[in-house]
Amino acid sequence: VGGSCNGMISYYDLRKPNGPTGTCRPVECSAIEKSHHDPVSDVYWISSKTGHQCVSVSTDGQMLWWDTRKLEEPIDRLILETNSKAGEVTLGGSSLEYSTEAGPTKFLVGTEQGIVVSVNLRNKKTNNGITIFDTGAGKHQGSIPTIQRNPSHNKYFMTVGDWR
Repeated sequence: VGGSCNGMISYYDLRKPNGPTGTCRPVECSAIEKSHHDPVSDVYWISSKTGHQCVSVSTDGQMLWWDTRKLEEPIDRLILETNSKAGEVTLGGSSLEYSTEAGPTKFLVGTEQGIVVSVNLRNKKTNNGITIFDTGAGKHQGSIPTIQRNPSHNKYFMTVGDWR
């Protein structure tokens, strides 16, 4: 599975070359009008009963869940919004982390604004399952291009971005 600069998600089956001279072309692509509006920043396969589901994130502020057997439209959608008192702000996703060891419904998203967002689909009734990590002084001032969980202790994670 791959994300594109035009916001589309493409599914490839590398076992079956389907292009000229044995090249591999997408088996299926998402419809552009139902896809991300900005380039796809990250995409991950997720744990599911069918093994055909993935999630993508983009700077358009959306997390989209897909079934690669039917890419016409996403099966679920979440807007990465803060719940600030001055009004909600949409955060652009620049990186994504998913690990089944942390929990099959838990995701970490690094944003363009330098904020780390935790998404837990089991808590969707509370602020859409979104938890915003501390945004105070000493945190990232710009985009977080990489976020990664500690493989030994999945409650801990590290980010890569600017520093001061």
